[in-house]
Amino acid sequence: MIVPVCQYILAVEHLNLMSRTLASRHIYPVYDGDSGRIERCHIGNSVLVFKVMAEGKPMAMRVYMRSHANLRAIYGENYYPNELLINNGSEKFAMADVVLCDWYEGVTLQTKIEELCKSPIKMASLCKMFEEFALELLNERWAHGDLKPENIIFSQDGLHLIDFDALYKEGFTLNDCVEVGTRQFQHPQRTRHNFDKRIDDYPIALITTVLAALSLDSSLSKNLKDNDYLLIRPALAVEGRDEMLDRIERLFAERGDVRHYRIARLLRSSHPSLPQLKNLLEMHPSRSASAENLSLEYCNGYWGFAEGGRYVIPPLYDLAFEFSEGVALVKVGDVWHFIDAAGEVVITCGRGRGIKPFSNGLTRIVREDGEFLIYRNGKVERA
Repeated sequence: MIVPVCQYILAVEHLNLMSRTLASRHIYPVYDGDSGRIERCHIGNSVLVFKVMAEGKPMAMRVYMRSHANLRAIYGENYYPNELLINNGSEKFAMADVVLCDWYEGVTLQTKIEELCKSPIKMASLCKMFEEFALELLNERWAHGDLKPENIIFSQDGLHLIDFDALYKEGFTLNDCVEVGTRQFQHPQRTRHNFDKRIDDYPIALITTVLAALSLDSSLSKNLKDNDYLLIRPALAVEGRDEMLDRIERLFAERGDVRHYRIARLLRSSHPSLPQLKNLLEMHPSRSASAENLSLEYCNGYWGFAEGGRYVIPPLYDLAFEFSEGVALVKVGDVWHFIDAAGEVVITCGRGRGIKPFSNGLTRIVREDGEFLIYRNGKVERA
């Protein structure tokens, strides 16, 4: 028998009468002062979330409209089976499972993205915050399983995960995979058969790519109106048919943002697991005393620069030349740049051929629109 949602809400409104044990813990729902309704009632596919006060502390109460086999294993002592009495229209009451979780005051990452998307500087800060948050998550011995902006709360003290119903933890098997996450943020090959520690890889790469792209080009924000996706459609990306991903990769290449270019390229992977992701999130150029001390190095198909056997500029470039006149010529995708010893782009040369490192302050490039002279001071003129 299908029980109307209103019956679950009614049970929470009368928690002191309709719960088996929660009422004795002085737990009661929070009401909105203006509407008089229960505050922040969220309705999902199988769960309703309410803000409650538990012994003076705000918490999130998750009320399940369908059974979930792993609630005890996921939430431990915060799980209350058969806790809430629900009027199902018959003489016998239905029983609903309840989970109590931390309540985070703030907004979802989705809302924050929409709020900041017109400000590149603020978006860059949000992107950095998310990358640090993602690295912490990748270093855990568990994985969230349904990572998406709606399941991340942005608050004054940082980012917080909510909704762990699709969690993977050590000891879980394929039989413990109850949910496979939200399709719009998952690799199309994500199934219960690849339920492991790496299930958050693809959504992390996707969210990172979008945040980084918005921090470089706020005009992309007009495409956020499609709330079903965060700019990129995973199924099309894997097939090489996502025009937005193509545009974002070109943007990264043109700006010389090689690290995010490599992360964006991961979204084309044929497999949900992205073993390179963690290293890419960790890779950042470190300051070098002098360009003359940097040597060109080749690693796993890409070029970078090392000093004393330690990479200073990570090996991420498709092609690179030794430093000359204080800068190095590098290629990101099909775009040429000159970078300094800190890995920062100082001159962008564009797409073309025939370019070489500077000699006496001058080089040249042949592009589709002609041949151009490029000077060490950054000036570019037609040859």
